[in-house]
Amino acid sequence: MKIGIVIVTFNNAEMLYSVIKALLVQTRRHDEIIIIDNGSMDNTHDMVKEFQDIRYVHLGENTGSAGGFHEGIRLAIENNDFVMTLDDDIVLESNTLEIMEKYLVKLSGENRLGAIRCWFVGQNTINDVRRIKDFAWRGTFINREAVIDIGLPKKEYFLYAEDVEYSYRLSKKGWDMFIVPEYFMVDKRKKEKLNMTVFGRDRSLYKDKFRYYYAIRNQIDMYLRYKMWSNLLESLIYGAKIIVLLGLTQRVKSFGFIKAIIDGVWDGLRARLGKNPKYLPDLNTGIETEAVKVIRTGWWLK
Repeated sequence: MKIGIVIVTFNNAEMLYSVIKALLVQTRRHDEIIIIDNGSMDNTHDMVKEFQDIRYVHLGENTGSAGGFHEGIRLAIENNDFVMTLDDDIVLESNTLEIMEKYLVKLSGENRLGAIRCWFVGQNTINDVRRIKDFAWRGTFINREAVIDIGLPKKEYFLYAEDVEYSYRLSKKGWDMFIVPEYFMVDKRKKEKLNMTVFGRDRSLYKDKFRYYYAIRNQIDMYLRYKMWSNLLESLIYGAKIIVLLGLTQRVKSFGFIKAIIDGVWDGLRARLGKNPKYLPDLNTGIETEAVKVIRTGWWLK
């Protein structure tokens, strides 16, 4: 069994270095490492070149997680039986591949195995192997045969929901997906959401406008595409709730976040996908701090 590893990165050379080092000391050696660089402008290129036997692909522009995993998985299935998808901000235990290979062998013999995911620190604790309906990229092993069957991730999504849409396609074609009780990974990057209590309920809100836009847009496109009407309604209601919460701040600066949600809904309804030049991560410097300020100063948080 050959296991290839795909890591998508963008301007995060320091954390990526730690991920590579962790992969190189695995008790079960990888068969291939593929780094997909989404147009990084830091020293990622020079850092990766310090290591031998790493397949490094610089895309020249930021294609988002969707575009990065689309390209990485496409390359990985050329030579490997399973593809492990990783982000560039993960802490790995040294026996991750060794133990996960045992699950791959066992579950492949008993099921039409499409994917297995590690239990991630921060998820609810599980004590046994469980079937799942969807997965996130980080820590997931995907069967080459399943990729050949359903195709590659939807790169037009750019960011958010492309992993959920991909796992839905796997399930729809009869591929089994599991999560296992072993955990090997911790997320090192600062969380992208602001957790707060509003009207006595815990809520998580994105800190950046572009996250609202792509998350809402891609969910709506997926639910329309697969005629998931109840999910579509829930997504629309969620967007409306966030608009109300942001509007209650009574601050002019919240308008940009409200507009991002409205644009996401409108573009999702008309299947207008791809990278929107108005909502790019690398053009949103400082928005996170401003968003936190806008949200925290609302009278409704008191």
